[in-house]
Amino acid sequence: MIAPRQALVVVVALVVLGGTWWVTTGRQRVTGIAVGFWFEPVTFESEWLGGALTAGDLAAIEDGARVEIAEAFRGYPLLLSDRRDARYRVAVVPQVLIQRRGRAGYAAAGESRAISGFGGSGAVSFSFLASGAVACAPDAASRSTVVEAIGRGIGRTAVHELVHQLFPLAPLHKSSDVQSYEYRFAGRCQQFFGPMRWSLAEPLLKARFGGRP
Repeated sequence: MIAPRQALVVVVALVVLGGTWWVTTGRQRVTGIAVGFWFEPVTFESEWLGGALTAGDLAAIEDGARVEIAEAFRGYPLLLSDRRDARYRVAVVPQVLIQRRGRAGYAAAGESRAISGFGGSGAVSFSFLASGAVACAPDAASRSTVVEAIGRGIGRTAVHELVHQLFPLAPLHKSSDVQSYEYRFAGRCQQFFGPMRWSLAEPLLKARFGGRP
């Protein structure tokens, strides 16, 4: 049995350690937040592409998606990895179906679930975005151009889902800028071609992490 005075010392020590842990993890949260991003097994074929995507195509798509995510959050302390236990994470899956009570499920570009301050998880639909890139491709586009567009669209959609996880209570879909990451509809051609920028989320990112260096 611990004497009362010893018990008090233990409690104080635990409080101090707990405070130190909280401050330390808080500092880590500001200096580097783990973000997980990975591909589940996916396939896609299209007459326009001349058949199925190859292993090389899929590798190029994943590389391109990661470049998009890194560029979108450049200057902010988000550490991109393939960790499936990361605090914020997005998986690229064959298809995303949104279920609504009393309605049939419908295909979507992505979805996320998050709790403010705790983290979140989400998914991005490979088939939705690959189909969109093919549909938006200019007539004279090369096969490699479309493969690049698929990666770009997937990366930008992952950015959209991650910012929902970071700020789950923010009305980000109110953005009217079709060239913004926050825009509500991923089936537009700006998702795959042309520049992309922040809109409503930018002041939130700056308030949480500070401005870009």
